[in-house]
Amino acid sequence: MTVLFGSVEYYERELLHEAKQNHVNKQADDQISMTYSRLKNELLNDFVCEERIRVECLENLTQAFCRLFKPNMRATAQ
Repeated sequence: MTVLFGSVEYYERELLHEAKQNHVNKQADDQISMTYSRLKNELLNDFVCEERIRVECLENLTQAFCRLFKPNMRATAQ
């Protein structure tokens, strides 16, 4: 299956790949948040494109982050 750059699925793969590369452990929330922040920072500062595309990519990144990791954070907080 082809995943297009900037889609929610693309960012899900990026976040999961980063988590796998860093051998996510009990500090996973911090590592995942750092990866999310790094990707967001890249989109805001380094990615040259139309503002409409930048906003869509940022929204998709946030959706991917919430889909993958927010449920885990809520479960561990309880």
